[in-house]
Amino acid sequence: MVTSMTSAPPLRAYDFRYKRNIAELHYRYVLNPASPHSDWALREIIQPAFRALHREYGVTAEPLAFGKLPQERPGGVTYVIYGPTNPLLMSPEEQHYLAALAATGARTNIISAYPLTETNEDGPDYALARTVVPQLCDALDINAIYPDHLDLARGLRTNTWQDVHANAIGETVRVKYHPTQSVDPGDRAVLDRLRVRHAGEVAELARIHRDHHLWQRKPYTDGSIMFTHDGHWLVSQTVTDKSRMTAADYDLITSFDEGTQSLTYTGERLPSSDAPEFLMLSGLMAMQGRRPRLLVHFHHRELTRGRRHRDLVSDTRIEGGRFAAGRQFFRELRQKSTNWFIIREHGMVWTGDSVVEFEDYVRSVVSATT
Repeated sequence: MVTSMTSAPPLRAYDFRYKRNIAELHYRYVLNPASPHSDWALREIIQPAFRALHREYGVTAEPLAFGKLPQERPGGVTYVIYGPTNPLLMSPEEQHYLAALAATGARTNIISAYPLTETNEDGPDYALARTVVPQLCDALDINAIYPDHLDLARGLRTNTWQDVHANAIGETVRVKYHPTQSVDPGDRAVLDRLRVRHAGEVAELARIHRDHHLWQRKPYTDGSIMFTHDGHWLVSQTVTDKSRMTAADYDLITSFDEGTQSLTYTGERLPSSDAPEFLMLSGLMAMQGRRPRLLVHFHHRELTRGRRHRDLVSDTRIEGGRFAAGRQFFRELRQKSTNWFIIREHGMVWTGDSVVEFEDYVRSVVSATT
């Protein structure tokens, strides 16, 4: 027996048992009045991002004046994008306002704008961003979207509209697939059995994530893990803290359909937003007679954006959360003739058969960067 998620009860903020209803999501943008780049950011970053969100999900975004707080909406989630700003030089007024936004429960995110030198290189102070900005984000309870883009016309290291688009989805819609929850006793029995079977491996994976800091932003937002079986997949739930996870943080996926962008699962919370691409990748690799037993997506700033292993970076960005991404993952692995690769500007995808094998890889490849 299955129950459609369209009949889920009203959303509670940070409740990941149900796919969010668009009517319960609210989007705001605040322009930094002190930035000379605000009009440009509105035109080239914010508006294109929300136009794409409107086409895909029907959402709308409303402006909010600097210093004003959004109306609190019980049971809903509010996303606020602010900027542009230099996180290393934020005024006390900016910091106070951003902290106040976050205190309302809003998912508060900022567009960064770091000035480049006259030779279009990062300024000497940008090196501080690696440690200072994460600390600032933790203190203010905000997120600074990582600025990969170099805008040479304006002399800035900044973000693109695609960054804001992907970030807004991750903070609000979260999962792009259509989930259906199975309450079949047989499915539940399989889930319970696999949770017991993989409990030790999950504990070891949590230790590896802790020991090697396999996340960039937060351990509960970054990455996902899947154990594969014939006809069943055990996958981490969305918003699972990888550094503290247990087998209870895993769901059983029993079926999926690329055509309808849907999957059926058993568990207490929604499966990882990465589940569609993992399911597709697993199936494609099985067709080649080498289905991996374990799939891991994790983040590591030095590998994602560092100088090492540039030959393993995907040629283009890959939009996660869709079955089509799994086809791109498969193509990358075949073209590179390896069992892992780096998603451009995002994170790592590793395929293998055991946690021991994964830890050997982490020690030889990841640890060497620190």
